[in-house]
Formats: sequence, C-alpha cells, structure tokens
Amino acid sequence: MNDIKNFVLIIKAEIQKQQQYDYHSPFVYFSLLIWPILGFFEVYYTYQPFSLTGYPGISNNREFLAFLGSGFMAYTCFWSMVQNAWSMSSQERSGGTLEIAYLSPANRLALTYGKALGALLQEVWMFCCFCVFLLFCTGTLRPANLFLMPLIFLLLILSSTLWGGMLNAIFLFSRDSSIVMDVFDTPMTLFSGARIPVPCFPRWARVLSLCFPLTYCLNLIRFLLHIQESENGWQKDLAGLALCLGIMAALTFIFLRKAERRSRETGELQFY
Repeated sequence: MNDIKNFVLIIKAEIQKQQQYDYHSPFVYFSLLIWPILGFFEVYYTYQPFSLTGYPGISNNREFLAFLGSGFMAYTCFWSMVQNAWSMSSQERSGGTLEIAYLSPANRLALTYGKALGALLQEVWMFCCFCVFLLFCTGTLRPANLFLMPLIFLLLILSSTLWGGMLNAIFLFSRDSSIVMDVFDTPMTLFSGARIPVPCFPRWARVLSLCFPLTYCLNLIRFLLHIQESENGWQKDLAGLALCLGIMAALTFIFLRKAERRSRETGELQFY
C-alpha cells in the first residue's frame, strides 16, 4: 500500500512541477484551446467540398463532424504526449536537471508517467469540452449514452499516458529528439483514423495503423457512440488495445533500464 501511495505522490509532484513551469498564465490555457480548434476546422473545411458518401459509415456533414470531433478529441490527447515528451526532455537537458531521473530514489516509472500526465491534464481538458459540445450538437452524444463519457475519458487517459511514458523513456537516449517526435507523430496522425477512416486506406496502410494504440481507441470510442461501426468488432479492438498497452509498458521499463545503464557507463554526474 505504501508503494502505491508513493507512486501516486511522485506523479502528483511531477504534475505540479509542470504546472508551475509551463502553465502559469491564463493566456497559455487560451492558446491550448484555440490551436486544436483551428486545426479541427482546417480539416473540416478541407473535406467539406467533396462528397462524403463514399466513406464507410459517413453519409452527411453531421456524421462527418461527429467523426472528426471524436478523432480530434482522441488525437489531441496522444499528440500532447508526443509534444510534452520532447519538450520536457529538451528543457531538462538544457537546464541540467535530467540527471534527477537517475539520481533520485523516486520510482523511475512514476517520474516518467508523471511527466506524461502533467501534459495530458493541463493541455487536453479544454479541447475535450469543445469536442463533447460538438458531439451534443451533432446528436451523437445523447442522455442515453452520456454515462459512457467517463469510460471514454478513462480509456483515453490510460492509453495516452502509457504512450507518453514510452516516448519519455525513448527521448532519454538522444540529445536531439525532434526527429523521433516526427517519426512517431506524423504516421499516427495519418494512419490512426483521426482524420480519415482507416477502411479508406490500402491494405498495407491498414496493417500499419494496427501499430498505434490510437487506432484501437478511436474504434472503441466510435463504436460506443455509434459513429462508425468497427469492421472487426469491439472485442478485437479491445484485445488489440490491451496488447499495445502491455507492449508499451514493457518497452518503457526496458528503455528506462537501458538508458540508465548507458548513462552510468558513458556519462558523468553532470550530463551536459
């Protein structure tokens, strides 16, 4: 029980640290809301002039808005993990505090997931409120299925936190992590189904989409909200998501051990 309590306290401390460092002004929160909304409408008005009847499960603008709203709500959670993992690694390297991850007696996994959750809770909640409002306006979210929203948010928080934790562990290996951020984020944006339905892709792209946990999250969310029925059924998507999360948790632990061992062998007390 004490181990669990200490794990939670470490995560809480990491969240508070990021709030004091990055989220100290109301203008920061305003920008975190306006940019994802502008990106949402950019995609919507890009596709609006074209016929939507060819997309599986989407036959009109109302259904397309619900499709994009759910996609952007989930994608913003995962994107914030990629952005924050890269940003915090760069800040801690330049500030000379990255070695805390190795010198501190705190649990390494708690530190890693605390960094991820700090970005998620601070950056995503306003845009999620906008997406929930959008789902109400399109008639997708009704009082009959409103009770599913806590389940959907729990699914997003768990999945994106494990995703962000893995990326934080990967970024411990490199001084310049921008290329790694691009490698992970751009394919996820394209192939996960956040903007384009996965069935519209060729077979090789659909196979690639299975590598991203966001794909399974979106399939489950849209299944729960009856936005777009899954071809494989929710059981296969849930099993695929559980497998992805298990692999990411294992890789995070392995990467943390390898990065610490590598730093002890090749680094100094002050890394840079």
